[in-house]
Amino acid sequence: MQTVYLREISSSQWEKLQKDDADPGQLEGLSTYTHVELPYYSKFILIAAYLASYNPARTDKRFFLKHHGKIKKTSFLKKHEKTSNHLLGPKMFPLDRLLAILYSIVDSKVAPTANIFSQITSLVTLQLLTLVGHDDQLDGPKYKCTVSLDFIRAIARTVNFDIIKYLYDFL
Repeated sequence: MQTVYLREISSSQWEKLQKDDADPGQLEGLSTYTHVELPYYSKFILIAAYLASYNPARTDKRFFLKHHGKIKKTSFLKKHEKTSNHLLGPKMFPLDRLLAILYSIVDSKVAPTANIFSQITSLVTLQLLTLVGHDDQLDGPKYKCTVSLDFIRAIARTVNFDIIKYLYDFL
């Protein structure tokens, strides 16, 4: 304890930061935790949301269709792209794209019931997904996945899903 580390803020600013951090009413983002218990289909919904947020929509055919036709490998080379999608951050995606990816990655047949939609709402409440746009937009709500790559890899590991195989940046 012989070294003193100086802070670049005043003592009043430091006290304000400490008071804001100690606010018990504030919901902290769950993606900062390494272990979160979620229902089985909520994990797959979160995986599908992550894939929809970080993969371009034009690659859905390649990743999620069994017989997607012949696609030249050169068309999927990223030579014209300047930065990776993970560095740019998550993109918003419509609900129907989320459901299409969900139905293609889940092994069993999942009916589009109210249970699936309530789990999506729960993920928004837990701040793992963010509803983008207006709340009254019923025809096609758009979402954004707010979890990190390490968090989604931990979730995917619990359901034996290799998410790296489905990410465009890791081709």
